[in-house]
Amino acid sequence: MYRVVNTDSSSLQVDANCVARLVSGIGDGNRAALASAILELLNSLLAVQYCSVLMLERNRSPRLLSGAGWKNHWTVFNTATVYAREYFRNDSIYPIVAGMYNSEEHTIVVHRQAVSDVGEPAYRKACYDEVGIVDRLSIVVNLGHGRCITTNLYKDKSSGSYTSTDVEVVCGLAKLFANCAVKHYAADVDGDSVVRNEATERIGELCPDLTEREREVILRILDGITAERIAEDLGISPTTVVTYRSRAYQKLGVSTRRELFAIILRQESSSRFARDMNLLRLEPQMVA
Repeated sequence: MYRVVNTDSSSLQVDANCVARLVSGIGDGNRAALASAILELLNSLLAVQYCSVLMLERNRSPRLLSGAGWKNHWTVFNTATVYAREYFRNDSIYPIVAGMYNSEEHTIVVHRQAVSDVGEPAYRKACYDEVGIVDRLSIVVNLGHGRCITTNLYKDKSSGSYTSTDVEVVCGLAKLFANCAVKHYAADVDGDSVVRNEATERIGELCPDLTEREREVILRILDGITAERIAEDLGISPTTVVTYRSRAYQKLGVSTRRELFAIILRQESSSRFARDMNLLRLEPQMVA
């Protein structure tokens, strides 16, 4: 189930102190702050045990922006890491997000995935059964340029599945949560967004001759994804992944992932030096 959220208003009444804490969580360096504030605001309206906020980028692995749980924040952090590296493309939300990558429209979607909707046994075991999750509602906002942010709200066995009333509550708050997540991402408190974006840009600058497939493989290698998982993501064999990797490495003049990181860092340092020199040339000369 998924629904496009178009409303600009909601009749829901929420505690002003909770909203204030939600706003304070934006840009907070504590990775649990924003997700904790979301859980606290929801607590007076419905029972939700875990929350994660993920950044999704075309050709990159999902990245955790914030995560929290009433019992344990680390459960969310650990599960999100496994999900990002192993199972994101087994999620029923993936085709929706992939379609949004190709649109520049600022769309907000609410998507539901219960444990019974998870067809991949390994995914269901690692990210649902072992944590006790039975249901999830996700608020997805499209930022354009192949980027989306999803705010995931999980119910465990202690509270059961979402009711139709619960779904309406989340839809009513979707725009608020989505906007907070977007502003939190824009704050880039850990600097990781800049690093990832620059790495993507530098790959193109270093070797414009890379094919689209070679670029897809290299970006996934930078994210630490194995050849086997890349093969599953792209629908090709591991041997073919190795072939694309070898061709890309040859074009880039490297032979290992470490060397790949090194030339990206050197390229970034050179670009910053050039920018600094240009700024110096633009500054007016001081006359004694």
